[in-house]
Amino acid sequence: MSQLTSIITESHLSVNLNKTAHALVRELAMASRKMSIYGEGHPQSIKAVEKPFFLFSSIFRYRSYVGLNVQRGDLYLLNIRLKESPFTAQILQFLQAMDVQVALFERSMRIQDFTFFVNTLVTRQYAYDATFSFTNYLKQHKVDCIEVNSERGYDLFENRKQYRGDVDADFSVRRLVLDQLGDDPVMLTRVRNANQQGLLELGIDFEPELVAYLLPEKVASFDAGNIRRLLTELADKVATTDTGPLRIKNMTDDYVALFKLVDYHPEKKDILKDMEDRRHGSSVDDGEPLSETGAIKIESAARIDQLIDELFSYGASDAEAEAFGDAFLRLLKTGQQPKAAEVFNQLIELMSAPEPTYRQQALNLLEMVTYGLVHTANGSVLETGVAEACQRLTDKTETYEYSEFLWLLFDVCRKAGRYDQAARLTRAMAGRRSVNGNVTVYDSMAVKKGFENISRRQTIDVLISTMLNTSGDEVGYIREVLVSIGSEQVAHALAGIISHPLRPVRQLTLKILADLGKASLKVFSHIMCDDSMFERDETRHELPDQKWYVVRNSIFVLGSLHDEQGVAPLRNRIDDRDIRVRREIITALEKIGGEEAVDCLTLMAEDPITEVRETAIVAIGLIGEPEAAPILIDIGRKHPRNSIKAVTALGKLGGEQARLFLGQLLEEPEKLADLASTVVSKDALRLAAVKALGKIGDQEAIGYVRKFKENQSAGQKIFFKNSTVNKTVNDILLRH
Repeated sequence: MSQLTSIITESHLSVNLNKTAHALVRELAMASRKMSIYGEGHPQSIKAVEKPFFLFSSIFRYRSYVGLNVQRGDLYLLNIRLKESPFTAQILQFLQAMDVQVALFERSMRIQDFTFFVNTLVTRQYAYDATFSFTNYLKQHKVDCIEVNSERGYDLFENRKQYRGDVDADFSVRRLVLDQLGDDPVMLTRVRNANQQGLLELGIDFEPELVAYLLPEKVASFDAGNIRRLLTELADKVATTDTGPLRIKNMTDDYVALFKLVDYHPEKKDILKDMEDRRHGSSVDDGEPLSETGAIKIESAARIDQLIDELFSYGASDAEAEAFGDAFLRLLKTGQQPKAAEVFNQLIELMSAPEPTYRQQALNLLEMVTYGLVHTANGSVLETGVAEACQRLTDKTETYEYSEFLWLLFDVCRKAGRYDQAARLTRAMAGRRSVNGNVTVYDSMAVKKGFENISRRQTIDVLISTMLNTSGDEVGYIREVLVSIGSEQVAHALAGIISHPLRPVRQLTLKILADLGKASLKVFSHIMCDDSMFERDETRHELPDQKWYVVRNSIFVLGSLHDEQGVAPLRNRIDDRDIRVRREIITALEKIGGEEAVDCLTLMAEDPITEVRETAIVAIGLIGEPEAAPILIDIGRKHPRNSIKAVTALGKLGGEQARLFLGQLLEEPEKLADLASTVVSKDALRLAAVKALGKIGDQEAIGYVRKFKENQSAGQKIFFKNSTVNKTVNDILLRH
């Protein structure tokens, strides 16, 4: 059987043993079936046996034993419970007929041994012979590399973790080795120098080379604080005889071994801070060439530097690129984040190289290694990469290759849950975009293409779903990301939840939409122009609830944008039969402001409903310019019931025309009576005129108020001394 080579790659570690196990059982079932039909020497049988034997060989690259077990009617291979299928049923039938609960295959197995086992398994005459012993039969024929119902076979199954092969999970070689290594640092001290037999005794049946390769990764995953506490506890058990500085003389084996194991940990200095290594002069210095961690770092750094030199020279091969990916992941797995960050930034820099081939090669390598940064343990490398990319965007030194890299970096930030970094990246990208009128302008094609990649509907939906199901700072970061993207896709996606049943969700959604600007304007203008949104039963004035909530929030968004282009879609609905729609439109127009909004409000001031007319009049007063005074005067004359609102609005408008008209109402009783008609009280209208002039508050306006008081007769001054009008007049004159 082939041995695992000393050069371990990610392709070795990522092999899915669950798939291999199912494939092996499938081929074993086919071989057993053909063997039972054709017999041992038939060409069909020989050919069929070769396939499962080859799969055994591929597994023996990683472990010395392959166990086939039956437990409670289920079939296990490599401690993985196999999915029910005709193949597993076939193997179970043969095994149960021969009373085989465990079959353990060793690496030394030859194809002749395996063929003999299969032939014996399917021979029916043995199945009905009560005196037949499968174990003895194998021994008689000198097949000592396959064990049946042996104690070792039971031990390797029962004392190790068992897996369900019918679920979606990680069944890679790396995961299964790390599982067997466990989470006990003291146990790992024994693993460190164990040979193959020693590993078996510790419950590990993978190759020593694999274990040695992955041991630093396992140690690097341990919490530094926990290891330090464990070291302290062990140190407390050790007797001291010195009266001077603390120096442990009689160390326990566990303490010494754990001290050496810490050599693998990337936070070794923090773990050993204020602690002395009191045996064999083991160094605390991470860079110590003689330490094991120092050796790993020197080897890894030298390897990846060599690969970069080769990859950016003439004639680089795909194999070298794959080796680079393995070497970079090795840096991450062994806690060498600073070196990984250095390499990552080196590739980013190479994407700005003058040579196009170098830029493309750097991008290819970044695509290969960036997704290795998804794990939170590699957050520092991701942060460094984002910072470097943002700086190059700020300095405007990016090349077109950045378009793919920006999407790649963003996607990794999202998958790693680092929305703070995603926000930082998209904020830097948005800094290279401007809006002129209705046109969005990018000063970088790379940024434009990057945003197009990011603004995919599937990505936007994931961002929104995450935002709605999280809390704290992440909500703010995702909101910033969505606003920075600023696309119509974002506005469309958010439009689907503006009527969410939860009020906080609606509020958050509407705030984001208000910040999106032109993107929201286009999307919600389309909604307001969609006649189907305003269809209802002919007998009803109100829109159905499901449409009303969407329309109401669409009007709200258009108002929140403060963009005069939002007036046009609102104007289309100022005569809608639903009074709620007309009221919301007035509120939105008031927020938008400008001449076009005033024109639209002027039309709505002719609404048949008094409430709507008055609301429109007030809005004109709030946002109109002094030139709009004739409009309000005309509205007051046409609709005497709203004349007081019109007069009040004139006070907010100000200007010469408003001031003159209000003064005339105080000076000319016939004009006051004409405006009041028989609908409103003349005193109420006079009071409104006085207040309006006081609101204007300039010298001429106050002059009209003073003149009104001075022109009162002596009788009027006495009779109306305590009237509301005179009190208001006195208050205004006192203030001015």
